[in-house]
Amino acid sequence: PRAFAITLGAGVPITQAINAVAFASDNAYLIGKIVAMRTGIERGDSLLRSAENTGIFTPVILQMIAVGEETGRVDVMMRDVADFYDREVEYDIANLSAVIEPILTVVIGAMVLVLALGVFLPMWDLTQMARQR
Repeated sequence: PRAFAITLGAGVPITQAINAVAFASDNAYLIGKIVAMRTGIERGDSLLRSAENTGIFTPVILQMIAVGEETGRVDVMMRDVADFYDREVEYDIANLSAVIEPILTVVIGAMVLVLALGVFLPMWDLTQMARQR
């Protein structure tokens, strides 16, 4: 959404902006869907209808496109969507680190236990052999 917002904000026509965004991706599936969206707009469909027909956008993005079309500020709405998803990714990363930390603690503890047993088990075997004599 951010690249689309920037190109629209710079005054690039919507079909050229969509084309630029499509080929900025290396995902063939997304490129095909976005090019189909451009084709729909060239046929006279609205941006919202073309975006809905692709099936790749979340309801949040579709709602923001609708608001942007009504207000004539699609670029601002797409920038807001990009900011929203940036915040969501930051939140998910913060939560991921909170989940991974206890798991790593347990894994490191298990490794220390294995190393300690590797050192102490032979020593215990030696003491048992010494007691048997």
